[in-house]
Amino acid sequence: MLDSSPIARMNYNELKIRILGLFEPTQELDSLKIRELLATGMTLKLTDKAVEMALLRYWRQGLLSRTRRAGRFQYALTARGLARKEWLLKN
Repeated sequence: MLDSSPIARMNYNELKIRILGLFEPTQELDSLKIRELLATGMTLKLTDKAVEMALLRYWRQGLLSRTRRAGRFQYALTARGLARKEWLLKN
């Protein structure tokens, strides 16, 4: 039996576009700041775990670099991430 309750869902690359769109080419953001920025501009509520998992996926895909400072990951857009961001915004 299917659940007929309406659930808000994101398009396939919507979260990727939103996260990559937060970065300027030389800017670093920590995971907390990314979650805060996403929360201000989104109508869909994401759990902290969902955002952390997305960041992990994008790091593994080579779209973001990360370093640990003061117990928190700092993320930056890679050249590959910038190219992907530009491609996603065009299509």
